[in-house]
Amino acid sequence: MAKSIFITGAASGIGLAAAKHFVQQGYSVGMADINLASLNEVTANWNTDNISLYQLDVCYFEQVTQAIADFCAQNNNCLSVLLNSAGILTIGTFENISNEQHLRTINVNVNGTINTSQAALPFLKNNQTSIIINMSSASSDYGVPELASYSASKFAVKGLTEALEIELAPYGIKVCDVLPPFIVTNMLITQHNTANVLTKLGRHLAVEEVVEVIEKQVSKPKTHRTVGMLYGVLHLLSNISPAYINRLFMKILSR
Repeated sequence: MAKSIFITGAASGIGLAAAKHFVQQGYSVGMADINLASLNEVTANWNTDNISLYQLDVCYFEQVTQAIADFCAQNNNCLSVLLNSAGILTIGTFENISNEQHLRTINVNVNGTINTSQAALPFLKNNQTSIIINMSSASSDYGVPELASYSASKFAVKGLTEALEIELAPYGIKVCDVLPPFIVTNMLITQHNTANVLTKLGRHLAVEEVVEVIEKQVSKPKTHRTVGMLYGVLHLLSNISPAYINRLFMKILSR
């Protein structure tokens, strides 16, 4: 059976880098993004017939259902991998970010992941082995000041991953996530503000390093996988340290 992957947030950043990788691996790739013009632009010179492009706002379940059903109809009503890469971020103090933007962050990052996972489930079940990969974040280890709603959204994604990893196991569906620290993508580059945590930890990892971890999750799924050696160590320490130590560490970083 031909392998297929449906990727949200595929017009830029991690989603685009992942799409390029899986096209090279011979997958049938469904690329979805809210910006269809960008999808067309970034794939204009791709020498392949193995991609399908979809304009999609992951906040709308009917749109998600239609796009995934259309893609899977081209792939024997099966789906090998769902990569939930769509996400947004606004950096700033909690009071200075509009309520609308806080709610939009939760809607895209959390509800969007729920929508795509539910819509893809029948087609994932039809596959002999299948995987849902969610993009969580280092921000899910401890709430990050000036990234409050983003951190909250990634805590939710992490919790959803853990629950579905157990719940969907009887169907042969693996569920896992990828936890990168701060990656050099347009989402960060275009921010009007920065957070002290970003300034102190830096943004040194490239999207290709995230894709390497995504590929590991496809070949050997693990509930949580971190990106980068430094964050991998910090993540391990955060899981074994008392809560007050993690709070102190974050307080120091956010000064």
